[in-house]
Amino acid sequence: MTQALYHLVERRRIYFIASITLLLLLSSQLAQMAFNGDVKVMFDKDDPHYQRLQQLDTDYVDSNYLVILFEPADKNIYRKDNLVVVEALTNALWKLPYTVSVESISNHSRLSVADDDLRSTALIDQARTLTPEQIRSIQYYARQDQQIRGKLISPDENATALFATIALPESHLEAVLELRSAAMALRKEFESRYPGSTIHINGDVAIEGALLQVTMDDILRVNPIVFLTIFILTGLFLRSIMSIASTIGVVIAATGISTGINILSGFEMNPITMMAPAIIMVLAVADSIHGLTTYTILSRQGLPCKKAMVQSLEKNLAPVFWTSVTTAVGFLGMNFGDSPPFRTMGNMAAIGVLFAFLATFTVLPTIALLFPAQTIRKPLSLSKTMASLSNWVIRSNRLLLVLMFTVSAVLLTFIPRLDFNDDISEYFDPSLDIYESIQFSEKNTRGVHTLLYSFASGTENGVNDPDFLRKVDQVSQWLRQHRDVAEVYSYIDLIKKINQTLHNDDIEYYRIPDSKALCAQYLLLYEMLIPNGIDLSRDLTLDRSALKMTVHIKNSDNQTLIGLERDIDHYLSNNLPELNNEGSSQLLIFAHMGNKIIHSMVDGSLITLIMISIFMMIALRSVRFGLLSIIPNLMPAVVIFGIWSLLVGHVNHAAAMTFSICLGLVVDDTIHFISQYLQCRRSGYDPETALRETFIHSGTAIVITSITLSCGILLLTLSDFTVNDTLSLMLTGIIMTALLFDLLFLPTLLLWADKAPQEPEYFRSSSV
Repeated sequence: MTQALYHLVERRRIYFIASITLLLLLSSQLAQMAFNGDVKVMFDKDDPHYQRLQQLDTDYVDSNYLVILFEPADKNIYRKDNLVVVEALTNALWKLPYTVSVESISNHSRLSVADDDLRSTALIDQARTLTPEQIRSIQYYARQDQQIRGKLISPDENATALFATIALPESHLEAVLELRSAAMALRKEFESRYPGSTIHINGDVAIEGALLQVTMDDILRVNPIVFLTIFILTGLFLRSIMSIASTIGVVIAATGISTGINILSGFEMNPITMMAPAIIMVLAVADSIHGLTTYTILSRQGLPCKKAMVQSLEKNLAPVFWTSVTTAVGFLGMNFGDSPPFRTMGNMAAIGVLFAFLATFTVLPTIALLFPAQTIRKPLSLSKTMASLSNWVIRSNRLLLVLMFTVSAVLLTFIPRLDFNDDISEYFDPSLDIYESIQFSEKNTRGVHTLLYSFASGTENGVNDPDFLRKVDQVSQWLRQHRDVAEVYSYIDLIKKINQTLHNDDIEYYRIPDSKALCAQYLLLYEMLIPNGIDLSRDLTLDRSALKMTVHIKNSDNQTLIGLERDIDHYLSNNLPELNNEGSSQLLIFAHMGNKIIHSMVDGSLITLIMISIFMMIALRSVRFGLLSIIPNLMPAVVIFGIWSLLVGHVNHAAAMTFSICLGLVVDDTIHFISQYLQCRRSGYDPETALRETFIHSGTAIVITSITLSCGILLLTLSDFTVNDTLSLMLTGIIMTALLFDLLFLPTLLLWADKAPQEPEYFRSSSV
C-alpha cells in the first residue's frame, strides 16, 4: 500500500489534472439545474393523504392563490377612504400577471330581491360616492354573511383580505418570480400612496416565492460565510496558508463533481436538497483536516514533504475510506424517511461523500506540496494540550465512564416526551415578510390552517337534494361547536343565504330550502347573476354531485390536527356513515408525515446502525471494538435529543432526520480514534501509552475538525429557512457532544475493554 501511495504522490499532477478535467466537464451541468419551490414536493406521490389532496384539486379545479391583506392606518376598514383603497386594490390585482379572477369585499356578490327577482350586485360600487348610510348597510350585510365574516373581513373589522386566483404556466419558476416581483411592486406603490396602511402578501404562490428567496439567500449569503469561516479556522489551527488552499481545492473538486453528477442523475433542487452541496463541503473539509493535521505534525517532526505526505495518506487511508463508507451508509439511511426531498438529499450527499474521499487523495497532495516545507520544528500547541488531557482522562477514567453513562441514561428518558410538529408558517424566519404575513393572517382572519372534506351525494346534481344538504349542514353545525375549530365554510352557507334573501331577509329562512326543485332553481339563479371570473368551481364539482367543506383550525400542531381528524371520522362513522370519508390538506399531510417519519426513521436508523457496525468491525478488524464503537456513536444524538426535549419540547420532521445525518458524521471521529489506538497497540504500545499517542495524533485532528465544522454549521442559523436553522443547531450540538464522548468517554471504554494481560491476536496483525 505504501508503494501505491508513493506512486500517487509522485504522479500527483496527472491525477490532479484528471480531477480538474472531470470537474470542468461536470460543472457545465450547473446551467441545467432545475429548482422547485412547491411545498408539494415534500410529499410522496403514492401517499394516500397526498392523493386525496390531489383528487380534491382535480374535483374542485386546482388553482393557486395570491392573498393580499390590507390593514388601514386607522384600523377601521369601513371608513370611506379605506373602502376606496380596497376598490383600487381589487382593480390592481386584476392587472397582475397570470390572474384569472379576484375576490374581495369590493366585488363580493350582494344578494337582494327586487320585484320578486333575485339580484346580485357588487357589495361596493363606486366607493368614492358612498354615503354614511350606505356604508352602514354594507357593514351590516357583511356581518350577516357567512362567506365574508372572518374570511374577507377580520373579526375586529380592522383588515380585509383580497384573493387573486392564479393560473401558472408550465414555466413555473419564472412565473412565480414575475408574479412575486409584480406583487411586491404593487405593495410598495399602495403603501407609499396611503401612508400608515399596511399590506401583507400571502397565499401558496407567495409562500413558494418566499421559499425561493430564502434558498437563493442561503446560496449567495449564508453558505459563503459558513465556508469562509471554516477555511479561516482551518488555517488558524494548522497555522498555514497551505492548509486553507488545500482544503479549498478539495471542497471545490468534491462539490463541483458530485453536484454535476447529481444533476445528470435527474435530482431536482428544492430548499431541502439545496443543503446537499453544503453537507458535501463540510465532509470534504473533515477529510482534508485529518490528512492535513497528520501531514503538519509529521512535517514539524522534520520529515521531508513527500515522505510526510505519503505517511499521512497511509495513516489516514483506511480511516478516511471507512469513514466515507459509513457516512454514505448513514445518508442512504434517509431513504427510509417519508419525504422525497430528504431521501434525495441523502442520496446526493452519499455520492458527494465518495467524491470527497477521492479528492482528498488526488487534489490535496498536489496543492499541499506546492507550498514550501514547514520550518517550525515543534509540535502544534494543540498537541501539547491533547497530551495533558490524555493523562487526566487516564487518571479519571472510572469516574468519567460512570458520569457520562449516567447523564446519557437520564437524558434518554426524556426523548419519548418529544412532540413532532410541522407548521409551514414556522418554516420562515420572523424577519421575513412572509412570516409576518402568515402571523397577521392567523390573528386577523380565520387563518391559513385548514382541513378539507369532499361530501358526495352519489348522484349527478345531488347538491340540490335537501336531505343531502341537511346531512352536510349537520356536520357543519357539529364542527362549529368543536373546541379546535375556528370556522366552517361550504356551499351550504350560500344556499341558506339565498333562501333568506328571497324571503325578505327573514332570519327564520336562513335554512336549506325544502324541495330539490327549489334548490336547483336557487343554484341556477345565482350562477346566472354572478359576474365573470367568479364561479362555484371551488365549492362544487362540475357535475354538481359533491361539495367541499373547508374547516379552519385554531391550532396547527400535529396532535391537535390529527385529533380533530379522528373526532370527525368518529362522528361521521357513528352518525352519518353515508358521508364518511377522509379529509385532507397540506397541513394534515405534514402531520401524518411527521408521525410516519418517527417510525420509519427508527426502523431505518436501526438498519443503518447495524450496517455501520458491520463496516466498523471490518475496518477495525475486531468484533469487540466494532461493537464497542456503537456506544459513542449513539450517545451524542441521545444527549442532544434529550436536551432538546427538555428545552424546546418539539421538533419538525426535518429535525427528526438529523439522526441519520449525524450518524455518519459522528462515526468519522470514532473510526479515526479507535483506528489510531489499534495501530499503536499493534505496534507494541501498552494501552495507556497507545491512548496518549492517539490523543496527540487523532485527538488533535478530531478537535480541529469538530470545532471548525461546528462553528461553520452553527452559522447556518443565519439562514432565513428555519428548517436549516433547526438542523444546524442540532447538528452542532451532536458534533460537539460527540467530541466530548470521543475524548472523555471513548478512551475509558477502550481501557475497560482492553484489560487482557496478553495481547490478543488482533493486536499482532498488520495495520488497520
